[in-house]
Amino acid sequence: MASILKRAAKYKRVSTILCEGEAHLRDPFTPAPTIIKPPPPRKEKKPDDVTNFPAQKIVPIPESISYQEGRYRPASIPLNAGYYPYNVYLEKGKVYNWCSCGLSTNSPWCDSICNQTVTRNRPVSFNVNQSGYFKICNCKFSANAPFCNNTHRDVLRYFHSTHRGFYEVWGQVFFYLGWFFMLWNYYS
Repeated sequence: MASILKRAAKYKRVSTILCEGEAHLRDPFTPAPTIIKPPPPRKEKKPDDVTNFPAQKIVPIPESISYQEGRYRPASIPLNAGYYPYNVYLEKGKVYNWCSCGLSTNSPWCDSICNQTVTRNRPVSFNVNQSGYFKICNCKFSANAPFCNNTHRDVLRYFHSTHRGFYEVWGQVFFYLGWFFMLWNYYS
């Protein structure tokens, strides 16, 4: 027992938040939970009575969200649409809806697919005050969304350092090397 306690003293405390970070602990668009109380008991019970308990409030998620510059945090982990930003010409004063979930087929612009899938991410509405070419984020993790702040460099480095990323990347490498080896030996 003493040896177990000695080993346990060296254990490192692991956070329950894991790789998602503090930003995903609370969704600012979802209200705090409330305790639902049942209606008072009925005086006369009938076989076809229907109760409305629990009556839950439906909270509509906003269609698009505008963020203060440099304050964007994804509501849930987005799908990584790509690692390199788009270089796009944007017109002055025109309102654009940037896809923040990564599922859009019209990337980097939203096509409202987030309304049909299970994600809390919603498009970010923005406009520019000067026409020109801008780098639009494609990794969906830029704090300056929708504009790129070179976070995509850290995302790839961080993904490879996790256990899932390490085995996923090297698993694909060995998979294709195995096929290359088999085909090379078959045809030679």
